[in-house]
Amino acid sequence: MTKNLKTTLLAMMLPALCFAQDCDFTKPGALQAFLKPGQRNAPLIMAHQGGTEDGFPGNSMATFERTYAKVPCVLLEFDVRMTADSLLIISHDDELSGKTNGKGLLSKTKWKTASRLKLKDAFGAITEFPIPTLQHVLAWSRDKNLVLIVDKKPETDIRRTIEMLRATENLAKSVLICYSLDEAKTAHRLAPDLMLAVGFNSRDHIDAVAKSGLPAERLVALTPRDLQDSPFYDKIHEMNIVASLGTNGNIDTLRTDVSKPMYQKLWESRGPDIICTDNPVFVNSLFVKKE
Repeated sequence: MTKNLKTTLLAMMLPALCFAQDCDFTKPGALQAFLKPGQRNAPLIMAHQGGTEDGFPGNSMATFERTYAKVPCVLLEFDVRMTADSLLIISHDDELSGKTNGKGLLSKTKWKTASRLKLKDAFGAITEFPIPTLQHVLAWSRDKNLVLIVDKKPETDIRRTIEMLRATENLAKSVLICYSLDEAKTAHRLAPDLMLAVGFNSRDHIDAVAKSGLPAERLVALTPRDLQDSPFYDKIHEMNIVASLGTNGNIDTLRTDVSKPMYQKLWESRGPDIICTDNPVFVNSLFVKKE
């Protein structure tokens, strides 16, 4: 048995740390109430691609299992793309060589071929983990106390994605990332109760969202990766919207002794409510209350 497989099996055996009373989003309005600015003792943790720590590849079931077991109420982010034969699968890139041992474009590859590929870890090493389908992830997540952050790539069918969330009873626990306000409006028409994440990259963007007609109570703000000044976040919070800041590809790449105070500074600034990170287990550990 390989080291990666042993680690995966151990992770899958760990009890989930989410508590039902805190993370049960099956009831109407539960996720909407959860994703609001408020008095929290720690940031919400969004696991970018599920997390890529300790040799686990992003967007793999093994990674999702491990992160769910170790990070309470995790916001599990993953990417949805479509194969040449129109199957919705989980993949960050269309170019296969970046994240798998394959070549060419995923969008030009049929699932029969893509299903045989193996994912690479953050250092480019090939693992034994395959590409999961969206159906597989949604079947797994159905009874889990977590939040799904669904990064449906622009070329991926929005209607089919939402229909799958609804059919698998995951709609109430999902946030759909939208790449434009027009796309967000389409998603809202298709699923009025679905939470949506949209870009709040400048004050002009904030104003555009405010004028868009989208209900603020259904929104999550995706903000720039560089920490903004307090008035920027204040404006978002005045709309009763939580702000997410991504540290992936930035702070996440630094040594832990260097990154630790930087994560803590983000939270102490009282700007971002959510830290989106490739290192969700480590970042969560920085804010776990010590007994």
